[in-house]
Amino acid sequence: VALKKINLQGLRKKELTVNELMVMKMNRNPNLVNYLDSYLIDEQLWLVMEYMDGGTLSDVIHKTYLSE
Repeated sequence: VALKKINLQGLRKKELTVNELMVMKMNRNPNLVNYLDSYLIDEQLWLVMEYMDGGTLSDVIHKTYLSE
């Protein structure tokens, strides 16, 4: 599993973060990292997701060349 901690304190668009969480929760796809669980402790949102090798999505995009 992979854990992601999001500090909600001072976050301007908390609603957007909650909406993204709900979308992850409701949509499962074998081609995406899937949501497993989440916890809210004080102002910290902890996401539990499937682990995927290769780094973040941003890392993979920067490393991968896609021809048109």
